[in-house]
Amino acid sequence: MFKYENMVSGNIDIKKLWELYSNVSRWKEWDNDVENVVLHGNFATGSNGIMSMKNGQSLPFVIDSIDTEREFTTSSHLGKITISFGHVITESTITHTVIISGGADEQMEGMGRGITANLPNAMDKLLSMVSQ
Repeated sequence: MFKYENMVSGNIDIKKLWELYSNVSRWKEWDNDVENVVLHGNFATGSNGIMSMKNGQSLPFVIDSIDTEREFTTSSHLGKITISFGHVITESTITHTVIISGGADEQMEGMGRGITANLPNAMDKLLSMVSQ
């Protein structure tokens, strides 16, 4: 299993942040690795979509849970491997987590390093977009 967590702190405009999260077509504004995101349906539990990355890979995902303006989780299932993404908001922090399970340790570690390599930069940009 691979686990990763990154947190940024500041004076966060939660409504502005939630607007960026819930409008998935805007994810590319703060994550430079993302080319495009399409969600089939509303930003709601059970909705699914495709995240297209600039490196040419596409990642199908489903929204697993939502607590409006507090947190949401998504997951991607790639054969036996599951990649879970968590997003937690407070007035002073944004926390993103990545958990990869179901594969060989070396494989999950390699995937995890690749997926999280730009996450600190993306979160810094996200914070700058929603700071009061």
